[in-house]
Amino acid sequence: MDKNKRMRIGVRLKLIIGVRAGLLLACFVTMALGSSLIEGCGGASAGSVESAAPATANGKVIRTAGGKTVTQVAHERWLEALKTFKSFEKQGWTNERCDKAASMFEEAIDAQKGFTEAIYMVGLSHQRCGRIQQALGFYNRALRENSKFCKARVGIGVDHLNNSRESAAMSEFTTAIRNDPRCAEAYVNIAIIQRRKGDNAEALNNLRRALAIDAQYLPAFNEMALLYTSQAHEDEKKLDLAEVVCNQAQKIDASYAPIYNTWGLIDLKRNKIIEAAAKFKKALTLDPKMFEAYMNFAQITLGFRGYQDAKSAYTKALELQPNSFEAQIGLAIALRGLEEKDQALAAYKKASQLAPNRPETYYNLGVLYQDFMNGTPEEMNKADDFYDKFLALAGGREVYEAAVDEVTRKCDREKCKGKEGKKKERCLRKFKCVAGRKQVITEYVSALREMEVMERERATMEREQAKQEAERKKQEEEMKKQEAADKSKTDSTKAETPVEEPAKAEKADKPKKKKVSSQKKSDDKLLWGE
Repeated sequence: MDKNKRMRIGVRLKLIIGVRAGLLLACFVTMALGSSLIEGCGGASAGSVESAAPATANGKVIRTAGGKTVTQVAHERWLEALKTFKSFEKQGWTNERCDKAASMFEEAIDAQKGFTEAIYMVGLSHQRCGRIQQALGFYNRALRENSKFCKARVGIGVDHLNNSRESAAMSEFTTAIRNDPRCAEAYVNIAIIQRRKGDNAEALNNLRRALAIDAQYLPAFNEMALLYTSQAHEDEKKLDLAEVVCNQAQKIDASYAPIYNTWGLIDLKRNKIIEAAAKFKKALTLDPKMFEAYMNFAQITLGFRGYQDAKSAYTKALELQPNSFEAQIGLAIALRGLEEKDQALAAYKKASQLAPNRPETYYNLGVLYQDFMNGTPEEMNKADDFYDKFLALAGGREVYEAAVDEVTRKCDREKCKGKEGKKKERCLRKFKCVAGRKQVITEYVSALREMEVMERERATMEREQAKQEAERKKQEEEMKKQEAADKSKTDSTKAETPVEEPAKAEKADKPKKKKVSSQKKSDDKLLWGE
């Protein structure tokens, strides 16, 4: 099959990965930074030692969310650790920075046992470097100190949400609100779940509740913009509302990365591809570890066949989330576009290991073998087998309808039988006769088989002709040899025969002349009657 023709069959990117809005892991940024410690009435004890002296602000004792008094030393260490954490947020996280931030909050814990907020921040520092299990350990430890501590419980709920344990996530978020009705983080994450289920009205109500608690809570703005964007298919004016929300969030904090990712999604809805790509890049500039922005940027570049940029973005995304099926299969598609076929096969294999029952892998493996390999019957049959597996896993699910049709549709070419060239093309267009991938493979392999038969017949004929030609040449050679032998024999015979002397030869001729003369004379006599 002509390679260009095979490539034109197309790659269905929409099947592979939809544009991601993310799970608002970034909501941890705002809820971590510093208002957890509260002021209470009271003063320091006159007989207390310095290490046990309570921290105060405006004449009021500073307490934890659980009501424990914070010592002066612990508070100073807390403030220093928080300052360092904020600076690392701007600079970008590395393993060394995660370790340093965690150790500084642990020093605050050393100064005051059971310092719930500091315990939580140790977990958050680990989470920033993707150390999820370590982070969860500290979140649970914080809850053992204070079971009503909102942020730690939300952190556990977000982990459930990230791993598709929606019911467990909802349970953690509702418990957080029941324990602390001012837990803005829980309202926002509940809104995320509600938006996904299509319960848009209640999602909007929960976002308003979060903003009533904290009017500048940026994750609530971000989720509200996503909510309006998701409703744009019903009412395009919702995109205007979404953009207003993004503008407002930008005014509060122009360095808040998630809002640019969301803004890019709004541009995509409006087919402003260049603007969208620019906003995703802006998000990545502000937060080089923003998984969703890498995924969205990669998908845009795939759409423009910018396979090298897509490969780079998916590779970065996999560094952040190594077990992401979407990133792994996206990387495989980019490698396929770059014609790095062995690497693409390896990436598809990893994708199938991550999610054995996801149909997308087998669809794309079929495309790889059908459109990008060498076009041998064996490769085409492999493609056909992968399509069969795709169809079995896709079932009747609506999300795979278009791809299933592309694989299975049939074209009755008999309707245009007898027509050739442009007339046949017009006829096929008239009847919308477009063969599906499996039919293309069947016809292609059948044509190859016929060509093989014809090739074998041609080869047989050529061998027979060559044999006959060789036989003819052999006969000619034998005839030439025989003629040469005959000529040599004749020449030899002539050489052995003696040659008569000229005088004897003349004498030998005379009797003949006399005889002729005598006969002539006799004839003359008869003629004249003598």
